Amino acid sequence: MLLAFKLRNFRSFLDEQVLHLVHSPRESSEGMLHPEILPALAVLGANASGKSNLLRAIELMFDMIRNSAAHPTENLPYQPFLLGSGDPGPTLFETSVQFEGVRYDYGFEYDAERILSEWLYSSPHGRQRTIFERGLGEDWYFGDSLRGGTQALAEATRDNALFLSTARLVNHKVLSDLQEQFGTLVRVLRSDSIDRTLQVTLESLSRDPKRRSDVAKLLRRADLGIASLSIDEGGIPPVVQEATRRFYETMMPDASPEEIQAQVLLSILRPNLTHSGENGAAVGIPFEWESVGTRNLLAILGPILDRLSTGGVLVVDELDTSLHPRLVSELVKLFISPRTNPHQAQLVLSTHDVTVMMNVNGYGALERDELWLVEKDRQGRSEVYSIWRYKPRKDEVYSRNYLMGRYGGLPRMDETNFVDILSEVEPDLVDLLSLDGVNPDADPKQN
Repeated sequence: MLLAFKLRNFRSFLDEQVLHLVHSPRESSEGMLHPEILPALAVLGANASGKSNLLRAIELMFDMIRNSAAHPTENLPYQPFLLGSGDPGPTLFETSVQFEGVRYDYGFEYDAERILSEWLYSSPHGRQRTIFERGLGEDWYFGDSLRGGTQALAEATRDNALFLSTARLVNHKVLSDLQEQFGTLVRVLRSDSIDRTLQVTLESLSRDPKRRSDVAKLLRRADLGIASLSIDEGGIPPVVQEATRRFYETMMPDASPEEIQAQVLLSILRPNLTHSGENGAAVGIPFEWESVGTRNLLAILGPILDRLSTGGVLVVDELDTSLHPRLVSELVKLFISPRTNPHQAQLVLSTHDVTVMMNVNGYGALERDELWLVEKDRQGRSEVYSIWRYKPRKDEVYSRNYLMGRYGGLPRMDETNFVDILSEVEPDLVDLLSLDGVNPDADPKQN
């Protein structure tokens, strides 16, 4: 489980910022396995405030844990703050997690060419102990709990690879299992890769009739007019399928036959949705005719149900893309409810949908310490904070107060900005309206 994520000097985040996924005092998730840990957290804020940068940082950290040793590159993914006048220094990522009841704190600093420092601590009985610490060159420290070829492993670790990632590559007795737990903890969905997410969902549904039935039930409950769901594995000529297979065999020379087949299926699977027509008849509609919201909902239901059934963290950038606010609220509630989330999977989402902040009329899914805002200052530096900072009462309507500016995190503009700018750029517009008999300054109710 994810307890916290810290970052510094990544894109719009220059100063150190921490996202906490542990409840504040007097708050808890009743009925959950770990009531002190947040099952869901929403990040809101103005456009270009840094919401996506925050989620991208989480994605990048865990991607480096998985792949920095196995897929060497000349340069590390160094994406520093660029709006300052001096050298911003290294990027820092650090996370606190809990595996099997034990807390681990892991982090690293890096620049474009090398890992500058790396550390891993555990707290098996509430007291922190060092597993390893890494500095530059031969500056290493290994704790008493770490056994088995550590010095040789340190020497085998490249300057631009993480020690934890390298340990998995060489199957280290202790660190290998930890690396796998870190590497599989977080899955990130981005709005710009929704088509890929859809194909992965279809592949999963084609193998699991029970999961496909669950998705169909949810689609029907969403009031989309959908009667049934099936997955079509045909329709693609065999010669095209074979060409696709050869392509992936060339591009993935180390992949197993099963992995190649999975890629082929991802290329040929198509969903078939039927709708209730006249007299209850089921009518098939081309998938391209379905609304963007319907297609997006089908795509994300796969990873949502996957996390709910196994645990782990699902990070979704712009969950509300083309979805009705009530649907977004219901998806969040799947993670809040112990009935649908027995393994206490966690959802971290960014959104502009303020209804996730509503605690009235059945919308109340998230608590005060589960609502976070990202705000950018005049120098382009992003800050992330919970509305708990403002000590709101539990009976406050958080969405209304947010839109009124009580918590910050809103665009710095007034309601006449666009009108004034357009009037300056297009001065003839007012004259044109006058010629048409329209007074642009008149009360529209009187026209």
